[in-house]
Formats: sequence, structure tokens, C-alpha cells
Amino acid sequence: MKTIRDALILLAIFAGIWALFTWVPLFDDDSLSVEVSIEQEEKLGELIMDNFYSSSSYQRIKGNAADSAIRIISTRLKEQLDLSEFDYNIILVKDETINAFTLPGGNIVVLSGLVDFAENPEEVAAVIAHEMGHVEKRHVIDRLIKEFGIAILFSVVSGGDAILIQDLIQSLISQGFNRKQEAEADDFALQLLEKSSVSPRALATFFRRLNKKYGTFDDKMEIFLSHPAKNSRIKKSLQYELPEDFQTIEFDLDWDRVKESL
Repeated sequence: MKTIRDALILLAIFAGIWALFTWVPLFDDDSLSVEVSIEQEEKLGELIMDNFYSSSSYQRIKGNAADSAIRIISTRLKEQLDLSEFDYNIILVKDETINAFTLPGGNIVVLSGLVDFAENPEEVAAVIAHEMGHVEKRHVIDRLIKEFGIAILFSVVSGGDAILIQDLIQSLISQGFNRKQEAEADDFALQLLEKSSVSPRALATFFRRLNKKYGTFDDKMEIFLSHPAKNSRIKKSLQYELPEDFQTIEFDLDWDRVKESL
């Protein structure tokens, strides 16, 4: 019996070490997600999306002008990504909140309130580009590991526990990223917008109008949670240096029709 017990203990230790080295790198102060494979994150993303609508009040918007606009905007941005390993899934859901958020595995959720508030498709592109920054920088997995721990995430991916998945979804919807991560996502967005022939100034105009509407940041919105100070954020967008030959290409979208379809 002692031999069996010792063998089980060794097996448990080995499994713990394997999980540690699979899910998290050593000696990295900022990112816990470097060693989490894209395949693992995508599997987690699939489990979350399978339970997303049943675990939240959101209803997907499909087949109208707004849904088509999100696809057109997202496609242009995705075409300019340099060797992305993610298969993006960007969806539009019904909710009046001016918001968008990122889920694991390249899943991005845009709320209809954001589209309705945006003056033009370029402002929506700026927000989606920011969310893509969180995806490419692996911020989502990093945040989940810090909040829930390696063991919980490993359990979800291995067994698909429905209750744990619901907890993950609620956390991802309600919690934000840290200031450094938000700054990194902003930097990524400005560069991606330039590559996509969309003016990086769109991010500044969006936040200026949002600030004018609310007077200050609403801490219930993911896009404001833990963000750098609004003035420095707007300033960064306005001061982003563009090449002299930079030219914008407007989206061929009837924006009034897009809003009317919501």
C-alpha cells in the first residue's frame, strides 16, 4: 500500500509541475501567459462562447446593416495584422452600453450602444483595434491566471466545468485590465489603424465625445476600467506621428442606415 501511495504522490507532483510549466512561465513580472499555448486559449475561448449567451443577458445581432458593418470594419483590421495566430470572432450584441470587451481566443464582443454612439465607422474601428491589442498581447489569459489561478483555468480547459465557466464570463465582462496593459493596447491600436488606412485620431475623437457626454469616465464600462488618464490617452492619439504620404480610406458604409438597423 505504501508503494501505491508513494506512486500516487509522485504522480500528483509531476502533474502539478507539468501544469505549472504548461500554463505559466517563471520570472516574468508582467505576463503570466507567455507559455500558455494559443491552442489552449482557443479551447478556453470556445468553452466560454458555448456558454456566453446562457451566462449573460446578451443577444447577438445578426443579418442586418450593423452586423455587416462590424464584419467589414473587422475584416480590414484583420487583413493588416502581422502573422496573427488567432482566428478572430468579432460579434455584435444588443446592449445600450457604450462598450466592447475581449474574451479568450480572439473573441471580441461589441455592444450595440457603442455603434449607436459612434459618429462614424472609424471610431468603431479604433475601439475594435484596441480590443485586438488585448488579444495579441495575451492580456486576457494573463488576467484570468492572476485572478483565478492556474489550477482553476486548468480545470476548466480539462473538464469544461459550467459553473467555473460562468464565473470566468462574469469576470471578463465586469473587470478591466491594468494601466500598463491598456497603454499597450492603445499603442497597438494606433499602429494597426495606420496600417489599415484609418486615422489614429479616431480614438481621440471617440474619447473626447464620450468624455463630453458623461463628464468623466464611467467605471462600469470595460473600456474605462483601469485606463490611463483620459487626457494623456487623447493626447497620445493626437500626437501619433504619421508618415507624410499617409492617406485615409473611408469605409463605404451608410452610417445612418447602420444605426437605424440596431
